[in-house]
Amino acid sequence: MRMSGVDDGWLRTPVVMIPGRPHRDQSGITLVEISVVLAVLGVLLTLSFPSLKEWRRAVELRSTAAKVAEIMLSARMSSVVERRDYLVSVDYTADACSVTPPVGTTAAGGLVDFYPDDTDPDCPSLSSHNVVFRPNGTADAAGFEAVYLKSRSAMVPARYRVKVLGATGKVSVEKWAGGAWSGAW
Repeated sequence: MRMSGVDDGWLRTPVVMIPGRPHRDQSGITLVEISVVLAVLGVLLTLSFPSLKEWRRAVELRSTAAKVAEIMLSARMSSVVERRDYLVSVDYTADACSVTPPVGTTAAGGLVDFYPDDTDPDCPSLSSHNVVFRPNGTADAAGFEAVYLKSRSAMVPARYRVKVLGATGKVSVEKWAGGAWSGAW
């Protein structure tokens, strides 16, 4: 045994040091403390994983709605600038949207379903819809009300629609708010 002192400012207090045992003033982390922290972090990550997965799907749904709106807006602007018609085709069987002539963008759903009407998203009645944007900025959307989008995950209840107003050619994105559609952004 060896005597040592701890200087606490006023007095020098004697401390007995036993070989092989750590001194209580020694700093450091023990293996048990590290194991407990890692176990707690593991439990927290395991609990948060499902919510992160659903958050990613909700972000993908919103992003796909934005892509569809971007495609329609690009087609509208290109038709005005180039003074020619642009056709936007929405394919409900492939969950995709494309433009003829191409403007460089195509949106595919991935984990998102496209459907033609607001009645039954699990049983679409049509396989495709077309919207023609005219050089004067209007749209010919005969029979086309909107593209409705929903996540394939039942845990993501959000739904979006991308509307085209034929008289003005205006494109808008709306989100289902439980009882009515409202502007998404």
